[in-house]
Amino acid sequence: MHNYKLNNLTPFKSKWKNTPTKLIRIPEILESKILAYAHSLDNNQNADNSLVTVKLKEIIVKIDNKEKGYKNNSASQLIKDLKELINGDK
Repeated sequence: MHNYKLNNLTPFKSKWKNTPTKLIRIPEILESKILAYAHSLDNNQNADNSLVTVKLKEIIVKIDNKEKGYKNNSASQLIKDLKELINGDK
């Protein structure tokens, strides 16, 4: 029988907020993208939020520059872009 000292061990802290976790098999080529997506979900961040934020910032720049369809009292282009963003059309 081995006599191990357990008092020197540090407790394992999971990198995941949501537990328990489960082992899965995935293609190696997709590993980094799947892990990044899983971590963003685990951190309560939808992966699409970053794309939505980028697109909304682009729309704000167009409004600030008063581009066609984004001028005062003209919301047609803005409405069209927002509908595309909501529907996932890129």
